[in-house]
Amino acid sequence: MWLLIPILFYSVIFLYIRHIYTYWKRKGFPTERTGLNWQFLKQVYRREFHYVDAINEAYKAGGERPLYGVYFFFRPTLLVRDVALARTILEIPHGHFDDKRWHYMQGYRKINLLEKLASIFSVPRVEGMFRNVEKVADHMVKQMNALTLGSEQLDMQIVMRTYVINVFANLLYGLDTNLFEPNDSVFKRYILSTLRNRGINSYTFNHLPKKSSLTYRLRDIIKDSVGRREDGGIIRKDIMQLLVKFRNGNNLTNNGKLSWHVENVFEREKLLSIKKLSKIAERFLNIGYESTASAATLTLYEILQAPSIYKKVIEEIRQLSVATKNADNADNRLTYADIDSLQYLGACIKETVRKYPSVPYIERVCGKNFPIPNSRATINEGRTVMIPVMAMQRDERHFKDPDYYRPERFYNVKSGPELDNFMGYGLGASVCVARNFAILVTKLALVKLLQHFDMEYTPTEDIQIVHNPAPVIICKGGFKIRLKTYKNNTLL
Repeated sequence: MWLLIPILFYSVIFLYIRHIYTYWKRKGFPTERTGLNWQFLKQVYRREFHYVDAINEAYKAGGERPLYGVYFFFRPTLLVRDVALARTILEIPHGHFDDKRWHYMQGYRKINLLEKLASIFSVPRVEGMFRNVEKVADHMVKQMNALTLGSEQLDMQIVMRTYVINVFANLLYGLDTNLFEPNDSVFKRYILSTLRNRGINSYTFNHLPKKSSLTYRLRDIIKDSVGRREDGGIIRKDIMQLLVKFRNGNNLTNNGKLSWHVENVFEREKLLSIKKLSKIAERFLNIGYESTASAATLTLYEILQAPSIYKKVIEEIRQLSVATKNADNADNRLTYADIDSLQYLGACIKETVRKYPSVPYIERVCGKNFPIPNSRATINEGRTVMIPVMAMQRDERHFKDPDYYRPERFYNVKSGPELDNFMGYGLGASVCVARNFAILVTKLALVKLLQHFDMEYTPTEDIQIVHNPAPVIICKGGFKIRLKTYKNNTLL
């Protein structure tokens, strides 16, 4: 009698698991062959299992099918393998595949915060932030100038991450700080935290714990910065200033006039609490820091490996330096328009984002039943849909020689299949609203470095690039380069 209880218990578990792993077969979708093996379990136990690699393998296994049913642990997921269908899914209105992480209740109405905050990163607003970003880039150059005296190699991945986190500390959190100098900043701890957790993040995609000491310290910084702007009347051209304007219900565009002044209102009339504003800032930090640092690092990595590309980039920057020197500009300083004019460097960044997308996949939960176009099938409410961005951008059906780094794909190209298939900055409602800001931060870092230093990269060991969640370079020695300053401390 007692033997029947464990038999019944394990039978119920077996039937439940079997029911889950036959979901797509029962719904009539093509699906992978399921099963557990010891090799997979050992990879998970040793933290050697990489979520992104598993997605890429599942994409390849789908053959020519536009949709392919897979299972990630106990979660049935529908893999979208067709670019046009992916675009339809992400751009369709009426709440079928909304990103609910940005939903916010304002009174009795639900709004999408990301749509409301998109104007923060418009070109005129980003142009207004240019000098603050340039100030951080100058700190980086000054620090590297001092280090080149010792002729030592520098790990550029650490340099770029420090630069990008410094930009976010200055513009997102409103701190006038220089992280290239010795100090006990919470943002330096943030860099170490993200690097230390890379093994776990390779398959869990978690960032800061919700109740970590770093989170509380970041919220204290937000509270102090908001108070200085609302009560002290401080005006600073940065992201924090615009978040405070939004918190007070101010118009971020001001009918075409880019005012940075905050019209303070009573606490009960504010749209966001300090806690909610802190969460938004943390989300921008978590998303933007990793992706921007990776784009800057990997663009430099690819440029230095290809002499022909390096030569073209240097020549474009040299021409810009000549034009800036001959312009009617008393201090010969770069402008936002100068950086924006670097089309070949922009193509390099775009090719980096294609080959190493900071968001390797886009995942959505179906909000209500969605009939698939030109098909009798339906995606049911509650099912997970995944757009494997990285796998699609490395598919030879969409990009010629996808494993090769070719900026010419996007240089002086206004139309074409490769441009249409590019999803590096997202699609539809998932498009990155801060892409103008991220491109500026990346471009300015590369321009400042290549203007002041002759760089030499000679890899002595195999380089591995993995997602954790954004792509990072993994090797014992890091991404180290040798620097030499130009004779006049400039490219000219």
